[in-house]
Amino acid sequence: MKRMCLLLAALLLCILSAQAEEYPFLLTAGGSFAYARDDQGQLTVYGDNQFGQLGKGGKAQSKRPAAFKTKNTELDPAQIRGIYAGCDYSFFLMNDGSIFGVGNNAYNPLLLGYNRSMATTHVRIPLEDTTIVKMACGFGQVLALNASGEVWAWGRNSDGQVGNGTTKRITTPQKLPLTSIVDIAAGGKFSIALDKDGVLWGWGKNESHQLSNDKDKYYPSPIRVDIGEIRPMLIDAGGETISVVDTDGRLWMWGRNDVQQIGVDTGGKPVLEPRLFEELPAPVTFVDSYNSQTYVILSDGSLWGWGNNRSGQLGLGKKTTGSPVSQIWPSDVIYVTSFDVSMNCVLSDGTVLACGSNKFGQFGNGQVTDFHIPQIQPNGMDLISGAE
Repeated sequence: MKRMCLLLAALLLCILSAQAEEYPFLLTAGGSFAYARDDQGQLTVYGDNQFGQLGKGGKAQSKRPAAFKTKNTELDPAQIRGIYAGCDYSFFLMNDGSIFGVGNNAYNPLLLGYNRSMATTHVRIPLEDTTIVKMACGFGQVLALNASGEVWAWGRNSDGQVGNGTTKRITTPQKLPLTSIVDIAAGGKFSIALDKDGVLWGWGKNESHQLSNDKDKYYPSPIRVDIGEIRPMLIDAGGETISVVDTDGRLWMWGRNDVQQIGVDTGGKPVLEPRLFEELPAPVTFVDSYNSQTYVILSDGSLWGWGNNRSGQLGLGKKTTGSPVSQIWPSDVIYVTSFDVSMNCVLSDGTVLACGSNKFGQFGNGQVTDFHIPQIQPNGMDLISGAE
């Protein structure tokens, strides 16, 4: 058993390292905005900017991709390792492990104090003496995983989603009582983490029993989430759902299911035990959830989705509000990222497809017209220059 745990830990660490370097580009969607960096290092931003979340120094919208420029002389865009976005704020994770944030500070995710409502230029997050390697953003809470497998959290804490044992306001990053963590994910008002032994931990709001079947409405400190004999490879969190991809590439989900976000009709009742998605014809290589819809990429390059489709974000037409598991695109998909009610995916030739709401110009095409079936973004975006 010890040898199996060590092998699993090694596998998880290799997967996380590969995720950080797998793509020659960066593409990250927030609530209704996006950051994109192509394989030549050109960083662009577009979409909603009413809280300054594009980091350009003002609040002007960008309906077309605009070259990112910052007023913060301390920030070197060439040193960005990763970009992480919440509903109306975003973070740059730098090569040296430091963090810069921008946007709406209503729940203090930028650690500016509750009397400061926003920042329009990226500010440094005061997290010293640690090297961050991954982040996750929920509906106000922020998680940061360091190179030693420790987790820091801050921001909204009304339901204990920060995980420091309280539901009090957070003024500084909190180091959580977790060790040997290899992956993190943030749901709407809850958070999860996976350790090297394959144990899943969770904290925060438990309204849909995604953390525990007990009657507790929230858990202010991490608890062990019962996943039976599932051996996790990847984890993700939606509004009130948890997704786990096991070491065989099988997807399991549970939690809230009012719009079939678990891919099955339960009359709106939550799914209390991990559900295996037997409908998927090939192993899952990537999963991305946002609020009440989920997207997965399979090993054959096909893109599948289910859940909320009120704005056409599943690419299945305009009127579907909850759907069974459906194929969105047949092949060549290498990456997907979802907005609140929109979706972007990248094909192997570097082109970007979009569907869903375009109310704030989050497709970067200069318009605000919605797409109810996936379409190549008419903005000339090619994230892999010179791709054949």
